[in-house]
Amino acid sequence: MPQPLPNPAGAVLCLLALATFSHAKPSNTWIRATAEAGLDGIQSSRLKFVDLNDDRRPDAVILPSSPTATPRVFINAPKDPSLGFKYIEKSDTFLPSLNKADILAFADLNNDGKQDAIIGRNLDIYQENFVPPATGPAYSSWLPGKGDGSFGPAQRISNATIATTCAIAVGDVNEDGLPDLFIGNWYERYFSGYEAYANDLLLQYPSTQDKLAFARWPLPNETVPTDFTTDLGGRPTYGTAFVRLDNGLPSLVELNYGRRWNRLYKMDTRSPLRLLKNYPATPFVNKDPAATAAHLVRHLKGRDIAAEAGVDGDAIRHGRHQKWPEELARDKPRSLRPDEPPFRANGNTFDIAVGDIDNDGDFDLFFSTIYHAWAGTSSDLSRFLVNQLQETGKLRFQESKHLSVDRLPRPPAAGEKWQYHHVRQNQGDIFAELADLNQDGRLDLILCSSDYADEPPYEERLRLFIQQDDGSFADQTASYGIDHIGAGMPSLADVDLDGDLDLLVGQSFNRLPTGKRQAASVASGALPANHTPDASPELRASLFLNPASESSQSILVSLEGDPGQSIARDAFGAIVRLTADLDNDPSTPEVTQIRQLMGPAGHAGKQHQFILHFGLGQASHASSIEIVWPNPERKITTAENLPAGYHHFSAL
Repeated sequence: MPQPLPNPAGAVLCLLALATFSHAKPSNTWIRATAEAGLDGIQSSRLKFVDLNDDRRPDAVILPSSPTATPRVFINAPKDPSLGFKYIEKSDTFLPSLNKADILAFADLNNDGKQDAIIGRNLDIYQENFVPPATGPAYSSWLPGKGDGSFGPAQRISNATIATTCAIAVGDVNEDGLPDLFIGNWYERYFSGYEAYANDLLLQYPSTQDKLAFARWPLPNETVPTDFTTDLGGRPTYGTAFVRLDNGLPSLVELNYGRRWNRLYKMDTRSPLRLLKNYPATPFVNKDPAATAAHLVRHLKGRDIAAEAGVDGDAIRHGRHQKWPEELARDKPRSLRPDEPPFRANGNTFDIAVGDIDNDGDFDLFFSTIYHAWAGTSSDLSRFLVNQLQETGKLRFQESKHLSVDRLPRPPAAGEKWQYHHVRQNQGDIFAELADLNQDGRLDLILCSSDYADEPPYEERLRLFIQQDDGSFADQTASYGIDHIGAGMPSLADVDLDGDLDLLVGQSFNRLPTGKRQAASVASGALPANHTPDASPELRASLFLNPASESSQSILVSLEGDPGQSIARDAFGAIVRLTADLDNDPSTPEVTQIRQLMGPAGHAGKQHQFILHFGLGQASHASSIEIVWPNPERKITTAENLPAGYHHFSAL
């Protein structure tokens, strides 16, 4: 049971005793514990941790890998004597059947303290072979959570576009305490043109009925026809996010495909223009729900600042393809395609990771992007974008070669010949996340690559890039004991309650040859090492347990908002600053780490356990912690001398 601690600054705070997963001696080798945890045999590329029964133990939800199937729910139960937990599948979830391309995310949409299910239907209605969902719901919907891993009847999300939905983010963009949705949509008709759907920002507003109501906020330029210069109008989007980047409202991040520019919408509320100083403002009398919806839409404003902030794409805008020697180009037909216009000169961006990688007090970004060798420099690389807000006072991001995580082969030197592996090389970086994996107080990078058959040692796999003393990131995957080819969606949580972050990751064999699939299956345990040449490989999701708690401590923070103070129950957008003496040396300055609590965001509704994790290095406690709640007043909660362990704060 949680033990009550002194009540700091009106917050409710508790500490949960942490279980430990012991080994003979401290090691940085992660343990593949999929079978022991009860998750063996799962064939899925997309999955996520979420606490469905509010016991502070992260449950696991597995999305289908087959064309149509029902998601599987596994409840984290304290039953296994060796691990301290066991995942038990729940049979009566009442989740509907989903198609492989549909999106599923979880958040407390109705602020009742229970996690609800959010379904984004990928409806390719302009294709001649389109087939609607065989079972309901027919459109994007939400299902109220019952608090035990099961859900109530589906309710259609009002004003969500019938479209090829590829992403769902949850946040509170106007800070009214009601969770909003940012839905990312893709091409109108793939392989038949550049037209794409506009994305949906759906603002929740109070409804007189026992249902959720959303008003759609029109994104700037969404009705402008697509052109080949400015590329206004809808762009095919693979990822969306609500991100707090400064002291204002959350910004909207749009991650786009087709080597088209990303967008970053700076959001604000509308201030009335007055000719006379003393002319009173017109009050809004909130009586008619329809009028409330119209007011919310009119009251919110925003503009795309991606280009000026440096997040739309890299500086190369020419759209020219790599020119291969003729004998190699013949084997790669795409390399013979004509050069393309500038609006096709940047990223195939899928996912975003957000965190303060240099502990300077502002939030940096990482964009995971698919790079194609045949497109040459007109195809962006995955990259860190370092925020210059603290240094310059302006929201501007910069790239740095010092932070490169590229794995491309060296180009041939003068006089050397181009080889076939130069022509076929890709970097299929689909998912990414930032987290302090070794609990030293510095964020590390999880990078998940899949879907392209690249040459060793550049092949597609799960990688851990650990931050070094000089701020660079080194690939230390092998030393951490990780061998996972074709890495799908990652999700982080403290599954064994020992204080460090464990990892559940899906698997994708898309475009991989049989040999690589078999090698991946051997690594996951799906195939024996002495399998026959014709053995059938199988996808396997894998659970990796992190041993960092054996040698260092951490603080885990969970938050509970108060809708009465315009703070949604999940408190997405809250910012926490924690200060500690990481090297345990009183003669050196303490370090302040910052985190923000994000809901589902990025590609395909990626999400993690809704906790904030801070590595303490050699420290045993934090000297101070500050929570800035995401309401217009920026309510602040503080505490001092916080011991290592789990702490819960409530805004109530």
